[in-house]
Amino acid sequence: MRGEISGIEAPVNKRAPKRQISEKTAVKRAERQIVKRRKLLEAAAKIIGQHGYAGCSVSRIASKARIAHGTFYLYFKSQQELFDMILPTVGLAMLDEISNAIGDATDPIEIERRGFGANVQYTIDHVYMNRVLFEGQLYTPSGYETYFSEITKSYVRSLKKSVNTGQFANASDEELTHIATMLINARTGLLFKITKETRKDLDFVESLVASYIKFVKRGLDVKRSS
Repeated sequence: MRGEISGIEAPVNKRAPKRQISEKTAVKRAERQIVKRRKLLEAAAKIIGQHGYAGCSVSRIASKARIAHGTFYLYFKSQQELFDMILPTVGLAMLDEISNAIGDATDPIEIERRGFGANVQYTIDHVYMNRVLFEGQLYTPSGYETYFSEITKSYVRSLKKSVNTGQFANASDEELTHIATMLINARTGLLFKITKETRKDLDFVESLVASYIKFVKRGLDVKRSS
């Protein structure tokens, strides 16, 4: 019989467990790489907020992330590859916070109020992202395009669900994309006014939100559900 030799059991293959251990190790290693890459991206974003893309060198990134200079290239092929991933990765984290803030709201004006409020708070907490976004159009056009495209798609989905009355109730996808683009740019223009100084002025921050909501009410021309 296979597994027996002259009545003596063949030795058990002890190499199998090693394969399982190596697979677990590979998973953990991959998880650590993701965490490290995210840390490098966040470090770069903060440096850009202070020095701009032009002043965001690999040495500065490595120093802020507390890794050896050469280690950087284990996670990114080049400085430009990192630049191209900042907005799609770190910037789009903002969408999660906005989504959580909107929650189960269905009224379009309330959605805008909660969403822009979360947008403002995110910028207050990560004010360096304004410069990352502003200069991104020049230094990482592909990253900026991906970032803007994802935000626009998210906005269009929201408009489809919430704008059921008024002049845009039966708007086409193309028209909704135009509307989303205008609203995003209106938000962005106001968010750029948030600086290290103005973010401390609660009256100023509240006026930003109030002005935006007034603009949206008149622009969307919807009948509120409540």
